[in-house]
This record gives sequence, structure tokens and C-alpha cells, in this order.
Amino acid sequence: MVSVRINGEDSSITGDGLPKVADLVELIKSVIDPDHMITGILIDGRDLAEDEWYSNVNQLGTSIIEVETGTPEEFVASRLSRASDIVRACYLEFRDARKSFQDGDLSTGNQKLATAVNTLKAYFEWYNTLLGLVPEQRRAAFEISDQVNALSETCKRICQQQLYQSWWALGESLEKDLEPKLDKLEDFCRKAAREGWIAQP
Repeated sequence: MVSVRINGEDSSITGDGLPKVADLVELIKSVIDPDHMITGILIDGRDLAEDEWYSNVNQLGTSIIEVETGTPEEFVASRLSRASDIVRACYLEFRDARKSFQDGDLSTGNQKLATAVNTLKAYFEWYNTLLGLVPEQRRAAFEISDQVNALSETCKRICQQQLYQSWWALGESLEKDLEPKLDKLEDFCRKAAREGWIAQP
């Protein structure tokens, strides 16, 4: 039988009679503080995998489900504190792609560039979703639309250079244009995470 802990406290919820893990999570949502939201779910100390959401509760056996909750503001603040690290990871992916192009390894460069572009796109979508949860009076402190537009334009130019196989120009664009913009975005995200919540609305 599954046992559930909410914010470190044992709860009476067991999951008996519930078909899917997603149903159990909905039940947990119904008993937590209405001003809070679920900020993390662990099964036996590890993150809940995507395919487990729709698995049968009985398949979990005697697992312990640990649920953390917090206010939407706490949730967003914790996620935004990681934003600069994700930008840094994107930067490193683009740098690796650029080095492959500069080394003449075009096949690897193309693969790494596609991965980097997809990572950056997913980051923008993730960040935009979080931004929607930031109280409106504080949203301007976290707004990155100018940086997104500038990076998108650079990515379009890089894709054109890739299309025309302008490998030298592509490497130059990555090193002299895209990487510095990502570096600035990383700095902005770090500063916003540190100061955005205390900025005057």
C-alpha cells in the first residue's frame, strides 16, 4: 500500500481504490492548503517519472510518495533561481557546436547545433510559463522578451548560414554574436532571481 507524506508529515491518504497515480495526485491537491500548490513529488526519494503519472497505483507497492507544497510565489522563485544555470547549459551546448564547426567536424556540429537550438527553445517556453505565475506588479523585473527576440534573430541567421553551408561564418556568429548574448541573459537571470522579488512594484 502506498503511503503519502505532505511536507514531511505522514498523511492518511493511501491511494486505495484509485486507478492512476494522476488520480492520487488530484486527491492530494484537494487536501492541501488552497493557497498552496504542489512544488515537488518524489517516489521513494526520486523524482516522479513522466510515464509513472498514468501508471496504476497498485504497481507502486509499498512506495512512499513525498509531496512538497508552497505558495505559487515560492514555487516560481525556486524555479527562477535555476534559470541562469539552464542558460549556462545552453551556452555550453552552443559553444560545443561551434567548436565542432571550427574543427571541421560538420556532422557533429550540425547535431550539436540542433540540440542546442531545441534546448534554448524549450527554455524560452519554460521561462514564459513561469513568468505567467509571477504577480503582475513584479513581472517586469523578470521580463526577457528583448533578449529572446535578439537571440531568435541570431538563431535565424545561423540557420541560414547552416543552410548555405557557410561554416566559417556560422562559427563566427556563434562565437561573436550568440554566445555573448547568452552570457548576458545568464547574468540577467541570475540578477533577477536575486533582486526581482525585492524590487519595488
